[in-house]
Amino acid sequence: MLKILGVHPIKAPEPCHLIEVVLDAPTSDYDWEKVTQETPGQPQSNWQVPWDERPLDDGGRRWAFFFHYLDCTRPLLTPDGSMPLPKPTRLPEHLKDIEYKEP
Repeated sequence: MLKILGVHPIKAPEPCHLIEVVLDAPTSDYDWEKVTQETPGQPQSNWQVPWDERPLDDGGRRWAFFFHYLDCTRPLLTPDGSMPLPKPTRLPEHLKDIEYKEP
């Protein structure tokens, strides 16, 4: 099961957030393409998905990924169900070395 630990706006050419999550079991094959957010008026094929997901620990439980055009009032849809987003906060120190690269 995925749990959202934090949502952090970042500087990028288009609106983007860095999202930190934890998985209840270590894995390297979580289906990140199934993490999305509904975009009203758009077909599901146009909905955003994580970009540049990466493990933050050796155990494969903590991860971070970028998400473009995030609507913080809407939940993320995941293989584990709908997940409400916490309020965005400033990027914590332990994530400051993660560099954004354009897709």
